[in-house]
Amino acid sequence: MFWLSPALLVIGLVLLGGASGIVISSIVAISEKRKLRKSVLSFLLIAFSTSLPELSIAVNSIIIGTMAVSLGDILGSNITNIALIIGTSLIVVAFTERKSNKKIIVIGDEEKREFTTGLMLLSITLLLLLYLQYISRYIGVLLLCIFFGYSTVLIHKRREKEEAASNIGDGNVKKDLVLLIVGIMGIIIGARLTIDSAIDIASFLGIASSIIGATLVAFGTSLPEFVVDVRAAYRGHFEIALGDIVGSCFLNSTLILGLLLTFTPFRVDLLVLSDLILFSVVSNLLLWYFLDSGRLNGREGLVLLVFYIINLLTILGILVLRVP
Repeated sequence: MFWLSPALLVIGLVLLGGASGIVISSIVAISEKRKLRKSVLSFLLIAFSTSLPELSIAVNSIIIGTMAVSLGDILGSNITNIALIIGTSLIVVAFTERKSNKKIIVIGDEEKREFTTGLMLLSITLLLLLYLQYISRYIGVLLLCIFFGYSTVLIHKRREKEEAASNIGDGNVKKDLVLLIVGIMGIIIGARLTIDSAIDIASFLGIASSIIGATLVAFGTSLPEFVVDVRAAYRGHFEIALGDIVGSCFLNSTLILGLLLTFTPFRVDLLVLSDLILFSVVSNLLLWYFLDSGRLNGREGLVLLVFYIINLLTILGILVLRVP
């Protein structure tokens, strides 16, 4: 029954909206009670939880034995995360700043270095994949090593600097942790309902699976990031949005892609995905430039949104970019 899919799509979106509010409130409460920087929690915890839809798509691809939809989803999600979500978040922040006459985006030098390092590592990884053209499970193992190596260094570094601050926190966070888990579960369920119903609608309309992976599925699996991060930006916690997006893109391109390649016997020709890889790298470099120059406002958000629209038009074949 086709009518059931639009109904499930609406239910999924409503569930995403409500659960994201619970997640944001819990993250802010935990960070304030335990004296932790909110960007740390977003990079390590929220980034993983909001990347669970991409992970579930990859696991299903491994089980089914097909990689096309998941590969398109991973690369398309990276572009959606940075161009659409950060772009929208910056516009929301600019509107909120005008309304409250208060500067919201305040990113320390150390946090800025960590974010730009993550973007640099992500861009190098994607360019390496494009250079290799054909990738297999050996590359998958290498990507997993990059993920666990960088994560270990990052966690150890932050643990040393925040151990003292954590010790002086005297708030009880058990209730907030429970609410956080409930919120994350709600986001995952809502995302799954949204993704499944959207795919059913697209299949009914006869859209190719490769396009579905890079557009519809990518947007669907990025919905948790979109709802969480835009709400975070509106509430004045842009550092949560930025940490989540950088962390999610890093997770997608190392952990999730690494798992996909390691546990499937196929070799993949990335030349067919070269446009997606290049768009992903350019979006990383745009955000990197904005961060490094300290230009994070509504104008930069609009640039990212325009870039996202160009990416969509190119994928759909409406816009053809030719290099002379």
